[in-house]
Amino acid sequence: MNKKYTKFLFYVLPSMFFVTLSFNNCGRYGEMQGASDLSSTSSSGTPAETTDSEALGMPFALLSAEQTFESMLRVANVSTVSGALSTEYANRYGALAAGNDLTMANGPLMLSATSLGGEVCNSVLATEKAEAAGSRDFFGSINFAAGVSSVTDAQFNASVRGMARSYWGRNETAEELALLQSFKSEFIAALAANARTQAASTSNLMLATCAAMISSFDALSY
Repeated sequence: MNKKYTKFLFYVLPSMFFVTLSFNNCGRYGEMQGASDLSSTSSSGTPAETTDSEALGMPFALLSAEQTFESMLRVANVSTVSGALSTEYANRYGALAAGNDLTMANGPLMLSATSLGGEVCNSVLATEKAEAAGSRDFFGSINFAAGVSSVTDAQFNASVRGMARSYWGRNETAEELALLQSFKSEFIAALAANARTQAASTSNLMLATCAAMISSFDALSY
């Protein structure tokens, strides 16, 4: 994970305030639910009194590990779980929430969710790069064969809007858009001139943006 990507995770994601609250994640209960068995979204065996935010009177509840994975797949329209994605879920499962209590949210959980989200977004990119611009759900007319300098503000903003509506169930706020636009500008400015013309730079920008948005607090809670 490069420094630019790490800075974005901590600077942009509204959920990262949890890192400073010193929450302790509860231990993992039961066995990991596999990618092929996502119909059940509960963390079985977990005492309700310690994992149910609603029962505790909290206004929000955290998605469990199983719910997080299922939600990411659904909102990103990923219908096929690749080997890499299945492995990433298995590797990150233990750091994700064992239930729905918000006190399980901590730095390791957020970073694990972001890593998992990055692999989900890899699947999204692979699918949409193969589609015509007009058929894409999230990346519109972005030219992935050209460097990041070719990505206009209008194209980037349209992608943010599409992901916000799908991942968060709402439009992005003006503040959120400004932060994402700032990241885009800083991302491009940090690249060497020749790197800005390489196709990989466009993919990297959109991958980082997608991963951050799909693993933000609004995407991991209900």
